[in-house]
Amino acid sequence: MLVTPRVRHYQDLLYQDIEASGIQVRYTRGPTPSQTLNILLAPALLIWHRARGSRILHIHWIYQFSLPWAPRQQWARQIMEWWFGLYLRTAQSVGYAIVWTAHDLLPHEQVFADDVRARELLLSKAKVVIALSEATATELRALGARLVRVIPIGPYADRYPVTLTRKEARASFGFSGDDVVVALIGRIEEYKGADLLLLAIAQLPESSRIKLLIAGFCPDQDYREKVNRLISGTQGRTVSRLEWVPDEDLARYFQATDVAVFPFRAITNSASLLLAQSFGKPIVIPKLPALTDIPNNAAIRFDPGVGPLVEALQQAEMLSEADYQDMGAAGLAWATRFDWTNVARETIETYKEASRR
Repeated sequence: MLVTPRVRHYQDLLYQDIEASGIQVRYTRGPTPSQTLNILLAPALLIWHRARGSRILHIHWIYQFSLPWAPRQQWARQIMEWWFGLYLRTAQSVGYAIVWTAHDLLPHEQVFADDVRARELLLSKAKVVIALSEATATELRALGARLVRVIPIGPYADRYPVTLTRKEARASFGFSGDDVVVALIGRIEEYKGADLLLLAIAQLPESSRIKLLIAGFCPDQDYREKVNRLISGTQGRTVSRLEWVPDEDLARYFQATDVAVFPFRAITNSASLLLAQSFGKPIVIPKLPALTDIPNNAAIRFDPGVGPLVEALQQAEMLSEADYQDMGAAGLAWATRFDWTNVARETIETYKEASRR
């Protein structure tokens, strides 16, 4: 079986039980350190791996088809869209059964000249599409997917050992015991709405006990500068770490957190959200179709917009201890309802179905 692209953590957890079952997993990382050259060699590598016995091509994302030195050039996007089509047709012609896991219905950063057209081609070539939620499955069927299987992501928290108490973790960031710490932890990108959260924090009354912890790598320099400007307007309420958080330190951030906030502008699925729930944190999320699967007793929901987000934050601040514990427990139960052994078993069945079709 051939997998593209290679992504740590999620795929480590997914494929460990699949490999234990006897299925050999290979990744299309390419033979050179040059991403551009590896893109050019991708169709040839398909043929080479097929000759070595790979029969399933499992596509998770398509960002690896973006030219690293011209990601926003329309001519480059057009060429890469054509090359992606050649890649899929090559896979089909040499006998791969294509499986697509729809982590995102469309990439958050444009990859091709027409990402919708590229998605339509992928849907037409995929024997089976894996959706991570029922809400996503409904959208995929409406888009024309022929066969959709729902396989949720398993929990993440076990990968991140807890070594500090809540008090110790909070003190490491300068938070007091009386503070209500809300956090946005994960890769900081515009679609996740960090700027909206900072605008909402700035509008809280002076009497509010809320403090904000925002942490994660921000790849877009312009957006990073915008976030930093907004942080300066939150009257000292914000502690920021706009950098990659090492795995061994991630639990400290969640130990310091009371409530995790995810003011997405748009979303299909979110590992960051699931990670927060895996740590038993109540969450604040917008009312978006892709998030309807999350139980109502595990989340505070708000209508998109800064004003409703302010109200949701104030609601989180006023949670009783019993409400807080109930929401955290409901979120943890939701995040752990489907462990990685079940994920692997269902994925193997999907591969068998794709091969039969």
